[in-house]
Amino acid sequence: MDNRKKLVLALLVFAVLSAVVVTYSILSERIPMNPDNTVGTLPGNAMNGGYFCEFNDTVYFSHVEDSHSLYSMRPDESDYKRLGNMGVNQICAAGKFLYFFMDSDEYSSGKGLGYVANTYGIYRYRISNARITQLVRARPRMMQLCGSTLYYAGESEKEGNGLYSIRIDKKGLKKLADRVISPAGFDGRYLYHTGIGSDPSLYSLNTAVGGTEKKVINGNVSLPLPMGDFVYYVDNARDYHLCRYNRTTASSEEVIAERIDTYNTDGFFIWYATSVGDGALKRANMDGTDIRVVAPGVYNNICLTSRYTYFAPFDKSGVTTMFHVPRDLSASVSRFAPPTDFK
Repeated sequence: MDNRKKLVLALLVFAVLSAVVVTYSILSERIPMNPDNTVGTLPGNAMNGGYFCEFNDTVYFSHVEDSHSLYSMRPDESDYKRLGNMGVNQICAAGKFLYFFMDSDEYSSGKGLGYVANTYGIYRYRISNARITQLVRARPRMMQLCGSTLYYAGESEKEGNGLYSIRIDKKGLKKLADRVISPAGFDGRYLYHTGIGSDPSLYSLNTAVGGTEKKVINGNVSLPLPMGDFVYYVDNARDYHLCRYNRTTASSEEVIAERIDTYNTDGFFIWYATSVGDGALKRANMDGTDIRVVAPGVYNNICLTSRYTYFAPFDKSGVTTMFHVPRDLSASVSRFAPPTDFK
């Protein structure tokens, strides 16, 4: 083979290899859409600040005693890893990615979560290589991943407070309402939320059929969470007692006759905080029976995983301490303080 043929062959091989590399790079960075019924985190966790999110046998959490940095661990609280040194909350997960709100001041690393400096917003984080992408500059108070769309309530940089949505590939940013409405209550098809403006009724938004919306309960309600056949909610007109709406019979009933500050449920127990009297965190069955005091005091930000319940003492300055207790109450409440001396 003469030199000219060798050169042509070498160029052809190089072109093929280059095409393969470019194609692989494009495909590996492509953002695949999620199934329509994808729920980014437990609705009650989203409603309580999104400090914990369990996904694929890993718990991702905001370590409030390490500047709210992003960490991971096993559900049994082993194998701690620090994933970055920035403040995060509103953590969701699906497919190959985490999604969260990040507020950073200064980072020195040039890779992954240390790459972004002096900024804030909603970010997409690729779990395999820690690559991070800002989706939108905003300050969400609550956020939920519904299928391939992130719904968030809070402040947009350009359009002020309201309810917004954006696709996970950074497309289709929309302002849905001028009021801050919780998007936490997604069950895989319907997003349950309170009304807009002066209407505090309960509504359902069918995310699979072009955003069809209908009124579910005419009343003054808040904090709706769908779970099984029911939608749990706080009835503001009934001194903030916890009630539930039966989606099969279209009837409502009172579940807990106490003033509720916040609550969470994953279908096994209801964990709720009340500030009446000296206050307490309590656990009840799903029908409100067998109420047990878990910890005296005033608490908020109740987040659940498959093994533990996490909660924070109420503090006007923000969340600086977390407590935890096994879901079965087999051990007493203690401070949740993972190690922070990672290099």
